[in-house]
Amino acid sequence: MKRYLLVILEAVSAVGAMGAAIGSCDAARATRQAMEAQLFSQITHAYAAPAMAQSLQRLRAWATQYGDQFAEEFGKRLAAGEADAEDLEQARRQVLFHFLTVLRLHEAGYVPEAFVQQAACTGQGLEVLAEIVEPMRTVLNPSANQTEFAQLLRLCQYVPHRKGPRSGTGARQ
Repeated sequence: MKRYLLVILEAVSAVGAMGAAIGSCDAARATRQAMEAQLFSQITHAYAAPAMAQSLQRLRAWATQYGDQFAEEFGKRLAAGEADAEDLEQARRQVLFHFLTVLRLHEAGYVPEAFVQQAACTGQGLEVLAEIVEPMRTVLNPSANQTEFAQLLRLCQYVPHRKGPRSGTGARQ
């Protein structure tokens, strides 16, 4: 009788441990989803901020004004220390690092590919990154590592236009 009681107690303990493990797994999943939701909210809030809209607009306007030579003109003016180029550099960096942050969160395993597609692959910002920001970065650093940029374009299934940005300053995003 004692033996059966021990077997029953062990079985109940095992079932309890299994229940705790399932509960722990569910809690971890919920925590991860909450973290992703918070990150998504912060990233989309930053993208929707007036400063980002101004940066995107400033970059589009520059590319439209200087046509095919916009990146080279930017490089020359930045090297000369001109104020308009310094302002443009801040806009370029803001846009670049917004997208790289999303990609790096994914590469570090914090967020899934679907997160990248929702946070970085919609809107016209990706076009500004690919068609304006990246050529400017290449002018500043011709040996810049293109791996991250190529990875982001692949995740977003973006096909570069290679004819420069679409004309106009674009709407706020």
